[in-house]
Amino acid sequence: MNSNSTNKDKDLERTLMTADSNDNFEYRPASAYERAEARRHHWAVAIGLQAVDGLEVSPYLRELAKGYQTGTYTLDQTGQLIRSHYAEYRSSTEGEQTNDSTMEADLVSQRIAELLTASPFVLDPEVLSQIHSYLFQDLDPDVYHPGQFKTERMIKQEEILNGDSVLYADPLAYEMSLRMYFNSEREKDYGVKLEDEALESFVRSIAFLWQIHPFWEGNTRTIAVFSELYLNHLGFRVSNTPFEEHSRYYRDALVRAMYRNARAEISQDARYLIWFYDNLLNDAGHSLEREDLICSALFEDPTLLKNLSPEDALIK
Repeated sequence: MNSNSTNKDKDLERTLMTADSNDNFEYRPASAYERAEARRHHWAVAIGLQAVDGLEVSPYLRELAKGYQTGTYTLDQTGQLIRSHYAEYRSSTEGEQTNDSTMEADLVSQRIAELLTASPFVLDPEVLSQIHSYLFQDLDPDVYHPGQFKTERMIKQEEILNGDSVLYADPLAYEMSLRMYFNSEREKDYGVKLEDEALESFVRSIAFLWQIHPFWEGNTRTIAVFSELYLNHLGFRVSNTPFEEHSRYYRDALVRAMYRNARAEISQDARYLIWFYDNLLNDAGHSLEREDLICSALFEDPTLLKNLSPEDALIK
């Protein structure tokens, strides 16, 4: 740094620290400073994440999202409009016939956009239940049980495993596993750039948290929103594209990161999830193709399925 730059910096410091400095800024709502880029990002992630469970939002929801991005609507207004739309649908058998999966996608997308905009975060186990409860509060509580943990271990068949399932945590281990994750994270310092070992540590921890799978429905969307909020809390900015265009890949990458099958010679492989987050954080340009995650051995010999019977294989 040259002497002129040093002198200018010192002059600036003296100006800012004098009694005449303009250090009387008013508190203003955070929404007053929200950038158009952030508006676009929140909705891109919210809509894209519905593909995790094979859901698609309605054209009406897309119109509302566009209206919010252009300033036509506030986020509160889009929420009121989409919830009123489905309240009318539920109370009448006439009018537009919208299937339940579209309703779920629309209502949850709105809630995700709200959470990402508000960006509430505490590194505490309760935050997961709070996120899940918020996302699914508008849906049937007998199906989604917002914020409540399951009382029995569930199985979910996976395409890339030819119908086998990841071995999720038992309900007896939920609280212990969550404490383990959050206690470990509190001890970490990810620095100012998530790359190499730091990135791998973050990704493996997210995969571990996902495998706990404590909720009846919506675990992957809950973890995805959690990871976005956590990264924002850590000071990182993330790209729209991975969650917007590769949400199904994201779920499959979580599966590969936590599935192991010794007989089939398949070990936990986090590289696909690392590539996803590397693109998310660093625009790394990794190719994210679902075909790359297929466990071929389970298709070549379905008797190798570990957590389900070979009779349950998708392709026998």
